[in-house]
Amino acid sequence: MTIHHNITKKTYTYNGGEVKKKPGSFPLYYRVLPSALGDMGIIWIKRDGPSIIHIILPEGGAEAIARIDENYPEASEDSHEKIDEMCEKIVRYLAGEPVRFSMTFLDIDRCYDFQKKVLLKSAEIPRGRIISYGGLAEKIFAPCASRAVGTALARNPFPIILPCHRVVKASGYPGQYGGGADTKKRLLEMEGVLFDDGGKIEGRFFW
Repeated sequence: MTIHHNITKKTYTYNGGEVKKKPGSFPLYYRVLPSALGDMGIIWIKRDGPSIIHIILPEGGAEAIARIDENYPEASEDSHEKIDEMCEKIVRYLAGEPVRFSMTFLDIDRCYDFQKKVLLKSAEIPRGRIISYGGLAEKIFAPCASRAVGTALARNPFPIILPCHRVVKASGYPGQYGGGADTKKRLLEMEGVLFDDGGKIEGRFFW
């Protein structure tokens, strides 16, 4: 299914997560991706090739197109072969297939330095395993920075591809997630992580 949305095409400068209108800079595009979670939004710019700047998950019943309109009101609907390939991998992943995501087309430089370090380390968490916020902080040699790790993950522009859903509370409870707590639990269960009757993850799944 393709959702067509008529928005006048304009160009933007993109710098550190902000999109500001400026003649002659990179055009901003979006693609709506129907998925097992609901419609997702892929926001991207075109340099020499496509570069994804934001993946929007369904949240609280809000449709992706409404959130795209709100946050990227002058983006144009379009796609690219490489964007289509990434979307196809996301669909396969959400169908339960083990998928290796490439970070080649992620504009990871939009993230601040500490966040980039956190997100790149999160990409190393194996499928079917979890780690606590404090554990991830130790992995990046910042053992006292668990709160900052949580903030960095909460602002992850690339959920699913950079799997912040695999980072949980030290108690074993999942904690919050940009797409909602139910979505976080659903993703972890799909990857083979088991919860007890109280909603707590079994200790053997910690990385």
